[in-house]
Amino acid sequence: MIALDTNVLVRYIVRDNKPQTRKADKVIEHLTVDAPAFISCIVLCELNWVLKTAYKISKADCIKMLDNIFSIAVFDLERQGECLAALREYEKGVADFSDYLIQNIAAQEGYDTVITFDKKALKHPQFKSP
Repeated sequence: MIALDTNVLVRYIVRDNKPQTRKADKVIEHLTVDAPAFISCIVLCELNWVLKTAYKISKADCIKMLDNIFSIAVFDLERQGECLAALREYEKGVADFSDYLIQNIAAQEGYDTVITFDKKALKHPQFKSP
């Protein structure tokens, strides 16, 4: 069983480095439902950040790419429910995907408030300033 790092997904999506893209394609195209690849919450957060900052991909396109990743049966996503909820909040909100994911994981663990200095996150009712 394998897990994918952010850079493999970036190569698979952006396709800007031919040798690495071929290798990423080979790994991902050999996955099956019985032998999926694990994708952690951290990888999803990094992926969104890299696409937005390094590749200047719009928020709307990042959301589409994350939606696509969530729909691929050969990807085993960590905390998929919390990730999907965070993505829906990210679509509507002003904070980052990672902020909403932090909040959703905290809520799932029984914590109703996230303390933050992030001004955008503070617009969401589950975030409070210290």
